Amino acid sequence: MSEVEARHKKQLAVMRGWLEGRQFYQAMDALELVRKLEQGTRKDGETPKFHHQLSVTRLLTTLVPHMRSPEATLTVAILHDVLEDHFDKWPREALTERFGAEVSDAVWKLSKKSGGIVKTADFYFEEIGTCPIASLVKPADRAHNLQTMEGVFPPQKQLRYVQVVEDHFYPMLKIARRAFPNQYGAYENLKILLRCQCRLIQAIHRED
Repeated sequence: MSEVEARHKKQLAVMRGWLEGRQFYQAMDALELVRKLEQGTRKDGETPKFHHQLSVTRLLTTLVPHMRSPEATLTVAILHDVLEDHFDKWPREALTERFGAEVSDAVWKLSKKSGGIVKTADFYFEEIGTCPIASLVKPADRAHNLQTMEGVFPPQKQLRYVQVVEDHFYPMLKIARRAFPNQYGAYENLKILLRCQCRLIQAIHRED
C-alpha cells in the first residue's frame, strides 16, 4: 500500500468515526454508496477517486457550527458528483427516494450537466446562491480542486479555474451570505480560503 493510499484509508476511518459519533447516519449511508461508486484513481494516477469527496466533506466538518443543516450539507458534499458522473445508476428520483428532497435538490443544483441537461454558468451559480446547502458545498469543492491541480492541469487551465472563482464564486458567496446570514462564518471562511489559494496560483504562474 502506497503512502497516499494509507493516508486515504486513515482519513476514511476517521470520517466514519466522526459521522457515527454524531449519529449522522444519512451521511454515513452516502459515504459508503459513493465510496463503492468511485473506483480507480484520480488524474494523478495514484490518489483514490473517492478522496475528492472525502476531502471536500472533511473541510466542511470544520464549519459545522456555522451550518443550518449540518448532516444534510455533509451528505450533499459526499454525493455532489453523483448526478453528473453516475446518472445512469443514480438519477435524481433515486436520490430523492433514498436521501430525501432537500439532499437531492441540492445535488441537482450542484450538477452542471445531468441526464442530457446542460446549465449555463449564470443559471448554475444563481441556483447555487439561493440554496443554503449547495452554496457551502460548491466553494469547498472548488477549494479542493485548486489545492490538487498543480502538476495535473497545465497553467492555462489552472488560471481559468481562478478566473471562474473571481467571476462567479465571489458574487455567489455574497448573495448566499445575505440570504443565509446564520451561515456567515462558513461563507467568510470559504471565501478567505479561496482567495488565498487563487493568489498563490497566480503568484506561481507569474514567476513562470
